Amino acid sequence: MQNNNARRRKPPPSFIKNRENNRESLKTCGMLLIQTMMMRITREGQGSKKLCLYMDEMLHSIFFLGYIHQDRLIPDDFFEISTAQQDMCNMFPGPFRKYNSHLPTRTPFSILLDMMEMLYSTERIKEELLHLLKEMKFPNPLHKPGSKPEQYYTLESTVICECSDSDSQKHYGASLCCRKGAAKKILIDLSCLKTWHKYVSHAVMSFSSGAGDGITFPESLRCQAYVRNWKTNVYEERNPCFNCGNLFNLQDADLDKVEYPFGNCAETECLSKLLINNQYMHENAVINNHTEENVEELRSSTKAHLIEQLVKVGIKVNDNNLLFYSPFQMQTGD
Repeated sequence: MQNNNARRRKPPPSFIKNRENNRESLKTCGMLLIQTMMMRITREGQGSKKLCLYMDEMLHSIFFLGYIHQDRLIPDDFFEISTAQQDMCNMFPGPFRKYNSHLPTRTPFSILLDMMEMLYSTERIKEELLHLLKEMKFPNPLHKPGSKPEQYYTLESTVICECSDSDSQKHYGASLCCRKGAAKKILIDLSCLKTWHKYVSHAVMSFSSGAGDGITFPESLRCQAYVRNWKTNVYEERNPCFNCGNLFNLQDADLDKVEYPFGNCAETECLSKLLINNQYMHENAVINNHTEENVEELRSSTKAHLIEQLVKVGIKVNDNNLLFYSPFQMQTGD
């Protein structure tokens, strides 16, 4: 009788090729993002201290996503020249030391949005972002029609969103850019526990658990998502998806159910920023069953799920003590 190893079928060449493509795509996107943003920081020369803090946070997020990838990338893999890697390590030691012990609070593309907002006015973000993405030439398309498994791991968020209270200050958010394995679930759990506004976290955790407590916003809410057309390099308007219709009671949501989990969409981060920064929206948004007891129960369940996922990807968690990375640590040495 043949043993299990003998009976195990070898993966087809296409599977191996797709896996190699994903690894190299993540590696390439990481290198392009690091190189391009460092050149922007040098060229712009304004607010360099805060931009460097964003860069520090972005490096950690990239290294973390590389580490939990199925083919595990380490920081050295994102640099073709050893001297460049050493220079970055000297400038930003934190990400190189803590990429596999401390947890990110958002994706590299979300951090990029804040950097773009700092460098340019909110009215120019979409325009400047398109120029930047064209310059970096991330791999595309993400997947080819009729060949769903053939995906490329890119650090670009497929969708961005802008929202405001009537014509007040606009806020921007991005969909999650991590596509493979447990990364998407991990980043959603981390965002619920650490990053998003308490109403948004409650809604996402609630729908993920099957309860379904959505947020109702005041009528003055303005919210519009955009998807980038890779052929024309233009952001085109996109209606909210089925999940966002349930989470946020947004108008004109598509009725077709989607495969990605609650919390993945750009609306989630965007509306979270609005609630954090706009007192009127915070005071007048309504969410059912928002009590300390209910939220704590959801947080406890989310934390347990997160720890389980982290263990699977090789992140050591000591006694449920989750350590979150902060770019300010590069100044304090904590």
